[in-house]
Amino acid sequence: MEKNVLCVKNRDARQQYLAQMLLEDGCQVTLCEEKCRELGEYELVLLPVVTAKLDLKQMICQLQKGQRVFGGNLPEFFQDACMEKGVSCYDYMEEETIAVKNAVATAEGAIAEAICFSEETLYGAKVLVTGYGRCGRVLADRLCGMRCEVTVLEQEPEKRAIAEISGCHSVQNIEEILTEHTAGEYRFLFHTIPVMIWKEAALKELPAGMTIIDIASGGGGVDHDYCQCHGIRAKLCPGLPGKYAPYTSAQIIADTILGMDVRNQFEIDQAMLSIQGNGSASVGGNAIAAVSAAVLKAGA
Repeated sequence: MEKNVLCVKNRDARQQYLAQMLLEDGCQVTLCEEKCRELGEYELVLLPVVTAKLDLKQMICQLQKGQRVFGGNLPEFFQDACMEKGVSCYDYMEEETIAVKNAVATAEGAIAEAICFSEETLYGAKVLVTGYGRCGRVLADRLCGMRCEVTVLEQEPEKRAIAEISGCHSVQNIEEILTEHTAGEYRFLFHTIPVMIWKEAALKELPAGMTIIDIASGGGGVDHDYCQCHGIRAKLCPGLPGKYAPYTSAQIIADTILGMDVRNQFEIDQAMLSIQGNGSASVGGNAIAAVSAAVLKAGA
C-alpha cells in the first residue's frame, strides 16, 4: 500500500504505533504533534481518537478535495465541512469493527481500574454491570470468568435473556434493585450507558466502601460530584483502550484503514464488471452510479 500519510500524534501513544504499522506496510508516513502545516499535501490524514485539543477549524482550511481524514469522535461541524470540500471523513467510533474489538480493551481496562482503585478482590464479589451493549457484554463475560457474581441491569428483554444464559443475573431497571433492597449487596458497580442514571436517590442506597467504575462516554452516567461530597469511591474512566492497550488499539485502527482500501477496490472491480457484463452500448444508470459511489468512497 503506497500512500502518503500524515499522522497527528497529539500525545496519543496509539498514533505512534499506528504510524509505525503503516510505515511497515509501505506507506510514506509523517508524524507530527497537534500543530501541523501543509495538510493538503497528504492523501491520508490520521487524527487521534481524542480530538478535543486540536484546532479542527484551522485544519479544515488546509484540507483539499480528494483527501481522506480519519479520527475519533469527530464533531458534526467538522464532518459537514469535510463533505462540502469533497474530503472523505471517517470516524473510528462509527466503524463497527473498531467498536467491537475496542470493547475488549475497554472491558479489560475497566477491570484493571477496579483492581487498582478498590481495596477488595473481585473474586467472589457481587458485581453490578449497567448496560449490556458491546462493552457491557464483554465486561460481564470477563467478570464471570473471574468468579464474580454478576448482575446485569438492562432494559431490553433480549439482552437480559442473553445475559442470563451467559451466567449472569439480570434486572430491568434501578427501581427493581431499590424496591427489592438488594443495592447494599453489591461491592462493585461498572457503568457503561452514556446516560445519567446514577443520581442521589440511587447512590445513597449503595453500600459504604463500594467501588464504582464509570466507563460511559460523554461524561459518564454517574453523579460524580455527589460521590465526591459523600465519600463514595467512584471513578470516571474515559479512553481506556489508549491507556491500557495502545498497541492493540493501534493495530485495530491500522487493520481497518488498510482493509478499507481492499474493500473499496473490490467494490470498484465489481461495479466495473457489472458495466462490462451489460455491454458498453447499454450501460445502465445504476451501474454507473455504483462505480461512481465506489470510486468516491475509495477517495480516488
